[in-house]
Amino acid sequence: MRLPLAALIVFSFGTGVAHSAEAVTYVGSIGSLPIILELASPGADGLRAGRYAYLAKGGDIPLHGMKVKDPDAMLLFEEKSCTEKLCKTADGDVIDVAPIAAEWNLKTEGSGERLLGTWRDKESGKTLQVKLVKKGKRTISDSEPDLLAALDPSYALTGTDQPMVLSKDSLPYDFLKMDRPFKQGVTTNLGDRSYRMDEDSRTGLSYPVVLSIGKVDPAPINRYLAQQRLQLALSAFSCMARAYLGFGWSGQDAEGTSGYDGGGSVTVEHLTSRLVGIAEGGSYWCGGAHPSNFGDHRLADARTGKALVPETLLRGWTATNGDGTVVDPSTVADPSLLSFGPSESLIQFILKNREKFDDETEKGCGYEDLIRSNLAVYFNADNLVFTLQGLPHVIFACTDDLLTVPLKDARPLLTEEGAGYFEVLDL
Repeated sequence: MRLPLAALIVFSFGTGVAHSAEAVTYVGSIGSLPIILELASPGADGLRAGRYAYLAKGGDIPLHGMKVKDPDAMLLFEEKSCTEKLCKTADGDVIDVAPIAAEWNLKTEGSGERLLGTWRDKESGKTLQVKLVKKGKRTISDSEPDLLAALDPSYALTGTDQPMVLSKDSLPYDFLKMDRPFKQGVTTNLGDRSYRMDEDSRTGLSYPVVLSIGKVDPAPINRYLAQQRLQLALSAFSCMARAYLGFGWSGQDAEGTSGYDGGGSVTVEHLTSRLVGIAEGGSYWCGGAHPSNFGDHRLADARTGKALVPETLLRGWTATNGDGTVVDPSTVADPSLLSFGPSESLIQFILKNREKFDDETEKGCGYEDLIRSNLAVYFNADNLVFTLQGLPHVIFACTDDLLTVPLKDARPLLTEEGAGYFEVLDL
């Protein structure tokens, strides 16, 4: 990640010295525009970094803080978004000096609970008032010398065995970024269940909100869905931030966009008072050799909002950890971090009963090998579906549903726990 120079000052955050730091989140405004701000505490060299976003837009803008004598004062330089002319040399190389758009002069008040000051546009001299109130803080990486990189939300829970649960405690800045009204979609009614697809206009991504789910309180499952919405949106906001040199601009066309080529698609596959299943699919590209095509099926307990791994509800699957050791998924905090492989008997069952495709597709895809390496399962309204998942770009077109088993006939394939999620299998 490249760092800027401004007014002949080198912002050398990459000192190579690890630091223990925290990042503080503030909410407030520049002029009349609502913003959120996250500032890292100073590194060993006394310099600090931060990011902020206009809530109406969502993309992060990098900030670089200078040393000042007054302990209650802050001087921050805000980067300007890159263009080929601004951020590349005549030879086409990316520069090491980021353009600066604005200067922040802030004062802390109330033991750091408030920040007040001014934002000044470097070119026009236009000055606006800044008013911010502290809303949270978190610990950031103590091994990343680049403070901008340390603010990356993907660092949260890195190196732990805890499930990825986003909250005001773990990622206050990113959580608050989603705390705004979305464009409400049309309500879909399914008897005593209903949901709505609400769109975030900043990313173009729509995600379900459960309105009713029988006699079950929808709050737990909606907390889960809000988690998933944010995790899908983080990639979009990350790509938006790459409009800036400090966040990795390199001159590729997609940088500064949401990254979702044609938009990401989310659908509700299964919705009962016991189980909720959704599918995320689409194409994401924010630079690189080719886009990342994805198709992920997600499952959660409707009553608790706890994420479930579909394979744990079926017989015939073996779980291994990152070391390749076979483990019991029930003993792991986050089973989604495990790899699941089908038993030989399950493989043979799929091979015998799966859908057959045309000769060219069968030959080109080599389904037997893919079933052994990339078999997955999901549930739609009335069926258990065996599918392929996680295929690389070069053979992504081979991602197909292989076998559909009506839930009423799926009891031999399910564990006792798994069968308990489906009313049609109640004794």
